[in-house]
Formats: sequence, C-alpha cells, structure tokens
Amino acid sequence: MSKSIALIGVPSSLGGVPVGSEHGPARLREAGLAQRLVAAGLEVTDLGDIPVPSRRGRGAYAQTPLAKIEAVARWVAKHSWRSYAEGMTPVVLGGDHSVAIGNIAASAQCNPGLGLIWIDAHPDFNTPETSPSGNIHGMVLAIAAGRGPAPLVRLLGFAPMVHPERIVVIGARSMDAGESIALREAGVRLYDAEYLERHSVREAVTEAVAHLEAHQVRSVHLSVDMDVLDPTQWPGVSTPVPGGMTAAELHDATRLIAAMAPIASLDIVELTPPEDAGNVTLDAALGVAEAALAPARTYGRRSEAQVA
Repeated sequence: MSKSIALIGVPSSLGGVPVGSEHGPARLREAGLAQRLVAAGLEVTDLGDIPVPSRRGRGAYAQTPLAKIEAVARWVAKHSWRSYAEGMTPVVLGGDHSVAIGNIAASAQCNPGLGLIWIDAHPDFNTPETSPSGNIHGMVLAIAAGRGPAPLVRLLGFAPMVHPERIVVIGARSMDAGESIALREAGVRLYDAEYLERHSVREAVTEAVAHLEAHQVRSVHLSVDMDVLDPTQWPGVSTPVPGGMTAAELHDATRLIAAMAPIASLDIVELTPPEDAGNVTLDAALGVAEAALAPARTYGRRSEAQVA
C-alpha cells in the first residue's frame, strides 16, 4: 500500500432506502479524517466529492434508475484510476454500499491478483431475481463476482471484477435465502457472525487471509460497512441488524488484515449521521481508516477485545 492516500467522497444513497448515508463523507471530513491520517504519517490528498444525480423520480424516494448508479460508479472508477496513476491508494467514503462498485472495478483493473474482503452485516450477494427489495446496495458483492445487471457487472468491460474464490465475507448475520444459495454456488468463503462467536474475529481474519493467499491473491480491496457493528452501541447505520462486532473487534480485524495483506483500495460505507447518537459510529469509522491505512501506528493501542 502506498503511503499516499486519496480520499474520494461519494455522497450517495441512490443504492436503496433508508437514506441518510449521503451525509457520511462530509461528517468524516468535518471530524478530521485527513488530519488523523496525516498525524499517522500518511500523505493525504482529498479529491473532493464526485457528482451524484438526484434520486427524485415519481416519488421522493423512488427506486433509483440503474443508469444513475452506473454514472456514479463510472465517476468513482475515474477518480480511483487517477489515484493509482498518481501513486495513491484510493479510499472511498460513502454513501451506501453501491458506491463501492466503481472502486472495486478500477482496483481490479489496476491490481492483477486482487482479492476482496467484505466486512458487513449483509453479504450483499443478491441479484434482481433474488432480491426482496430490488435495492442495488444489496447486490454489490454479487456484481463484483460477475452476477447481476450487465451494465454494472461489466462496468469497465470485463467480468468478474474479482473471481469468487478470491472473495471472503466476514461478519454477515442477515442473509436472504437466495444469497445463501448463491454464495455457496459461487464458492465465496463466508465467516459469518456465528463463526465469529464460536471462534474469534482474529481467527476468522487469519483464516480468511490464508485462504486468499492460497488463491494467489497479491493485494486486497477492503470494503467495510459500518453496520457490521452492534447497533445497540453503534447506531449510525442505514440497515441495522441485531448483534454484531464491537468497534474494538472491527479495528483489530482491520489492523490484522492490513498487517497481513497489502491493501490496494478501501471503502468505508453506510455511516448514517442522522442515526448516530453521540457520533459513536463516526468515531468507529475514523478508527477503521486509521487501522487499515496506518496499522503499525495504531497496533499498540489497547482495545476492548484485548482488555477483556
């Protein structure tokens, strides 16, 4: 991973409802994300926000036309390409999880042997045929693996973006029936919430990285959805699910991933400030960025998991 970081804001909730995650990039900046990364020894360039079309249609929150999501994905890919061309690691600040599509595609194009680590309460492996809601933010990982709407699956002219055997999901605890079947069929490695309870987050991460290394993965795209956290303690997310990691466990997992595998690109998504009482989820998201991008600087800090 380069010590130079490019921040790419994507203030979009086009991928589904409820809304609110479009405020995430602004809050992360206001809270001093860039300054914290600089203090950790990184060079930071903020590329600003990409343009996001209005979601208004027949209703205030009508389902977003696919063309609008594709337009956002292409803008994100363009900014990710620029990051790589200038020797920087692209860090996408969401926004809902659909904002990751362009970053994954550009990263796959620029990094041969890319693997994908998906930390999320949901595997987001639906397709239009299996999705109960039709929301694109619940299809993003399937799109990356080559399943779903063709304009997104072949966003940059190739598919899959990442071969399914080079994808691991950590922390999922809410899966639709069609997703579970599709994950097994595709060969995506899943370390769900039950696995984390029976073993540990650190053991899951260690096994996940070993699995990717066995499939000749050279670097990883890390995509972190803040709803992987327990919403009773970290409520600032769009689609909360009971249970989940603590912030300390998430930071420990992220540091361990960064210590074991080069991070080619990063998404921090689904931070939803209107729901975030006390800004606790915001603080957790800032910690994710530090742990992923400057693991050596933050590894010595004691965490709840280490104290327990």
